[in-house]
Amino acid sequence: MKCSIIIPYSSRSDRTVRLFESLENQDFDESEYELIFVNRGGNNGLERYINEHGAKVSTVCLSSPDGGVGQAKNLGLQRASGELIIFLNGDEMVPQYFVSGHYNGYKKSDKPVMQFGLTKQVFEGSDRSYYDNRELFRNGIRYWLTEPERYGLDKQKNYYYIKDIRLEMLEPYSYDFDKVKYKMIFTKTSNLSVPMECIKRFGGFEENYNGEEIDDWEFGYRMMKNNVDIVYNPRVEVFRLYEKERYDSKRFSEWKNNLDSMLKKYNDSFLNKLSAFTSVFDPESRERCGKSEPGRNIWLDAYKDLELNAR
Repeated sequence: MKCSIIIPYSSRSDRTVRLFESLENQDFDESEYELIFVNRGGNNGLERYINEHGAKVSTVCLSSPDGGVGQAKNLGLQRASGELIIFLNGDEMVPQYFVSGHYNGYKKSDKPVMQFGLTKQVFEGSDRSYYDNRELFRNGIRYWLTEPERYGLDKQKNYYYIKDIRLEMLEPYSYDFDKVKYKMIFTKTSNLSVPMECIKRFGGFEENYNGEEIDDWEFGYRMMKNNVDIVYNPRVEVFRLYEKERYDSKRFSEWKNNLDSMLKKYNDSFLNKLSAFTSVFDPESRERCGKSEPGRNIWLDAYKDLELNAR
């Protein structure tokens, strides 16, 4: 087996079904990849759909309703048989060349690499949608999504998307990812691949974290420390319908506890500077500037300061 795609999910089953259908219709040999869905939310709509309609690609449905994200990903890893592991979220939309894009990037490298791709936020093209999300669009840059039906969306409606903030993070480097110091900040398991041999040698995901940001950072940093290159693959972008995230004192507390655990584990002055992101998640800081959720500029400013100090 060439690829195992692990998809933890807890979102609406219609979105996960849409992802399943797109993953079945890839320009990749159906016998050479498998799908491993890990249900974290108790909604078994996807499993019912697969039982009723069947699957062209080898598909496994697992359940981890009481576990965290790290536990769900590790459960998927236990069942995986592919030489390349690809991680996705259950509410994303992928193009037909998604699997081949990851696998070809892996085969072209002369050493083990962890690849990440971008995630573009999609909005329905209505005046109401624009008004509700105007803070995100203050720079005026939107891109129309052509052929939305290719991603399981209503072809009678208009959709647009905004670029992943990580692309803006790369602008100061003329998009040369090799110049980035804190590469693990880019490694989100919403669109990430890593060779199974690296996971067997250096381990899977920490299971004692609540939330996802530090979970992914720690995994990426562990690979960095073991000389696994992190690379940006522009051929494997995915789309995701935008949903307003929860940024409150509970999330901030979880994020801060996760960061403290990571810093304690490595006791590394290089990592200590990650505390620069505290203001991004701290609800009191956002209250002072009158924002209910972190603005893109707040995140970008924290990241740029971090990289500047590293240089």
